[in-house]
Amino acid sequence: MGVKLGSRNKERNDSGISSSVTMTGAKEEIETLYAGLFPGMSTENGKVSAVRMFQESPLIWACEIRYASDFDGNDTSEPNTAYGQKSAQLSGSMLSLPLEAHPKYRTCWNYYLVAAPGISSVPSWWATAREDGISGNDADKYAWVKELASAPVDKSGKRYRRLKSPLKPGVDSFDVAVYSITETVRCRSCNAAGALVANKLNKVGQPTYSLGIIGGDWKCDNANVFWGGKAWFATLTWTRSGNSKGWDKDLYGAEL
Repeated sequence: MGVKLGSRNKERNDSGISSSVTMTGAKEEIETLYAGLFPGMSTENGKVSAVRMFQESPLIWACEIRYASDFDGNDTSEPNTAYGQKSAQLSGSMLSLPLEAHPKYRTCWNYYLVAAPGISSVPSWWATAREDGISGNDADKYAWVKELASAPVDKSGKRYRRLKSPLKPGVDSFDVAVYSITETVRCRSCNAAGALVANKLNKVGQPTYSLGIIGGDWKCDNANVFWGGKAWFATLTWTRSGNSKGWDKDLYGAEL
């Protein structure tokens, strides 16, 4: 008999654009067509959202294939809940770190430079120093202090005076963005779920989906296996490194 095009339909609603194609043929032919289609797969007509097989007449069977797209006509990308397929969720937060941990940190950001009595010249290293210690002959002339009240005194008991004020007074910390991706996999057994999370916790690796987050690398910080009521699930939570250098491989080995 052969599979033939029965009809085409197109619908627009508040979720986007949906379309459907109905193919007709003998029962065996439609069963073969139906078995080869599943929600989430991409075809020349778009991404399949649903497949329905039904009997149209005593000898004619039909397969309705529904496709979904957004208002621009692009395929919608929904999480794949098939066994073994991963879906992902992105979370972001802010982490406060000491100002001294900033890669561009300079001591003059949050320290006063004080000088011994009689010293009025600003040293060449004032704007480039990264530590609050001063070495060499300058150690007897200058000091870094957080508060003027803690400025040292010289041998005669005279207190060092302020030479330069902090460039960022009152700033003690800065925020960095922390991104984490949680991947969820539907599994056929608890052993299969356990195998997916084994040897990944606290290891440097890569989530299947980075969701557009680039730079640095990822470390698995959480892993779970649980029964979801109808299937076993495994979840892995990956945290992106705080900078492009990535996680320290000496401290956190690569996943096995």
